[in-house]
Amino acid sequence: MTKVPINRILKWLSVTDMFVMIEYIPFAFYMYLILPDRRDYPYSWAAYLMFHMHFTQILHTISILLTVTLAIWRYIAIKHPHGSLAIYAQSNYGQAIALCYILAPILCFPTYFVFTIRQTFVFEGDTQLVLYHLDTDESAIVYRYNFWIHSVIIKLIPCTILTVISCVLIQVLWKASKRRIKLKQGGNYPKNGAPSVTPQSGGTSTGNPPSTDRRADRTTTLLVAVLLLFLFTEFPQGILGLLSGMLEKCFFRRCYGLFGEVMDLLALINAAIGFVLYGLMSKQFRTSFKSVFFKTPTHRAENTRMTGITTTCV
Repeated sequence: MTKVPINRILKWLSVTDMFVMIEYIPFAFYMYLILPDRRDYPYSWAAYLMFHMHFTQILHTISILLTVTLAIWRYIAIKHPHGSLAIYAQSNYGQAIALCYILAPILCFPTYFVFTIRQTFVFEGDTQLVLYHLDTDESAIVYRYNFWIHSVIIKLIPCTILTVISCVLIQVLWKASKRRIKLKQGGNYPKNGAPSVTPQSGGTSTGNPPSTDRRADRTTTLLVAVLLLFLFTEFPQGILGLLSGMLEKCFFRRCYGLFGEVMDLLALINAAIGFVLYGLMSKQFRTSFKSVFFKTPTHRAENTRMTGITTTCV
């Protein structure tokens, strides 16, 4: 299925989300099963938490950039399917995917200097315990700029782009739905908004939209679902981050931290739901899944017809 560029982008988006979910398993195991019963916080786990924070942030940023790439790709496919821009996108989608993986660590660069591992000495009777934990250097100038970069550049700007593109895609689906309603009412498949006349009958005849158009509509519906789920997850985080940058420490400590686990849960749901969406909305995905895992034969024609920038295997 990855012979189609859109499916290639979806594949790497799924790979990124998969690593996010896998990495959360040891983190959740430590935070909710081991840490509550511990009396000491070892340095090794503090170092792991530092790695977890940066690793998941980079992967999540890659996921955001790939989602934006996916939306822009579909916008080009719908608005300029045969222009030079479509040809350029068709031949450079691999570079676009690689750019997402290169750009993400650069955008997350300020975060590397915000969090540090600190040690605290506590006494229980005559025993001295050393607690290692993550802390932020709130006096550093990069601390404040990190919120602005994270909220505006990584969150809100992509969400704004995706909102505009999602509205365009929804409008396309609405027009396609109106076209199908007209066809059911007795008009032939319209071209430029007018019913066609067949030479045999000399008048209008009924018909159905070509299968390529129906596949394109299903592709657009799938991508709109992916984009709306992404917006539902990322917009609240971007707004909270922006308020933290404006109101600084007070808001971050009293409000932002309270929603930390909820935002993590939304991010994990966003990462996990993609597989469900593909299975529910893509017939070709279900067919390919059965052929791979259950050795069910597939029709060769069904796999080979779907190529180009405007279609995906749905």
